[in-house]
Amino acid sequence: MNVQRSIRSRLATAVIGVGLLCAVVTPATAQFGGRGGMATLFVPDYLPRDLPVFVDSLSLEEWQRPILEALLEDYNTNFNTAADGVRAKMGQFKDAAAGASPEKVVEMITRPLMEWASEKKKLQNDFLASVKSQLSDVQSESWPRLQRALRREKSLPNGELSGESLNLLLLAREIDASPLALDAARVAMDEYELKLDEALAARDAEVDATITPLLQAMSTNDAQRGVAAQERIMQRRIAVRAVQDSGITAISTAFGGDLGHNFEKRALKRAFPPVYGPDPVNPLFEAAQALSDLSVEQKSKIAALKTQFDSEHGALQTRYVEAIRQSEPTEPRRRTDLAAKKAAGGTIKYTDAPEVEKIKDERQDLFSRYRAMLAEILTDSQKDAVPGFGKPGAAGADGGKYNAAVHAGSGAGVNPSNGKLGGVKAAQDSMDPNVKPRTPQQPSMNDTAPTGAQPAPNPKKSVD
Repeated sequence: MNVQRSIRSRLATAVIGVGLLCAVVTPATAQFGGRGGMATLFVPDYLPRDLPVFVDSLSLEEWQRPILEALLEDYNTNFNTAADGVRAKMGQFKDAAAGASPEKVVEMITRPLMEWASEKKKLQNDFLASVKSQLSDVQSESWPRLQRALRREKSLPNGELSGESLNLLLLAREIDASPLALDAARVAMDEYELKLDEALAARDAEVDATITPLLQAMSTNDAQRGVAAQERIMQRRIAVRAVQDSGITAISTAFGGDLGHNFEKRALKRAFPPVYGPDPVNPLFEAAQALSDLSVEQKSKIAALKTQFDSEHGALQTRYVEAIRQSEPTEPRRRTDLAAKKAAGGTIKYTDAPEVEKIKDERQDLFSRYRAMLAEILTDSQKDAVPGFGKPGAAGADGGKYNAAVHAGSGAGVNPSNGKLGGVKAAQDSMDPNVKPRTPQQPSMNDTAPTGAQPAPNPKKSVD
């Protein structure tokens, strides 16, 4: 039984036993490797917690606030009542679905879903019309601003690519820029806001447009059609990512100097936490440089080694970012292919894309090498005083000595969190044909590849 037929069989079972959301959203996501518009079909477009967005964007008066609260409450009541009606209608399919083919089940649920999508849009438009009727002429002029703010609030978090969900307007506030600096960057931020809204609107429209194609792809056992729908969404995601890329460059340039550098660094860390998050080597350098008994020669060697590490680490970070940027848009098809192989009886190990895994292996080697080179500069008593180096001369997990592991370099697989050898785990992995040999992972690192991308940083710079 192939993966699509297996998923559609689970779909039929889910309609009978679980309900609409599990029946439709989860199988479609698993089958075609990405999220479509079905995930938000039964989520209200506006919630009571959105009240501050309306108040701030429209500069509402105090007397208008309770009116808007009442409108939001009415909208949510109407939405939930209508959604419950659709769920009840879907529940009537249980008896019919019990004896129907998966294709028939998908056909049965497609029409009410499409009708509900139209009704949901009408509820949204009616609510917004009610809000508009309460505004003054001056407040009405701020309506486009409200729409952009709501789109950022609702749509921006739905990104799948690294950095796709960045809000650079909020990041600009986080760096404590002076009013003068904010004024200097105002044109760049306004342009970013407009371009981001346009890209998000196009992405949302494409996501909504995939509901029918995904359901039809499931009902006709057409994996290629389903993946193609996800890849159309991916092109819109790439467009959003491109706006983020250009926004980072434009706003950081407008800030200029240290402020611009800090903005760019914060954006990169937020976009690529596995790349620019904490590493296990810099704390060792900091602790070593703080030792009170270093000789002049040791201080000079450690400083030079730190500079060398920053340069090599920065270049690797640049390549890591590029590997993520190149691999993420192909994930829907790769995930679908892996699922098909697993359904066909193959042994599948779910990992990041090969190019990302390669960079991660290189990074672990880099950390181990510089850890070993730093250890060469320090005496045993100094290493004992540096947290994370472990006690010199102590026995490792495989019976070896800590010092021997340090002098052996990256091949020894020293874990910087406890100074123990990684030989036992490496030996176990070498006997398992499904485990790729690699340097042991550092427990302080997050190796989960993010889901789009920002401009590659300067290879000469290391974002600490």
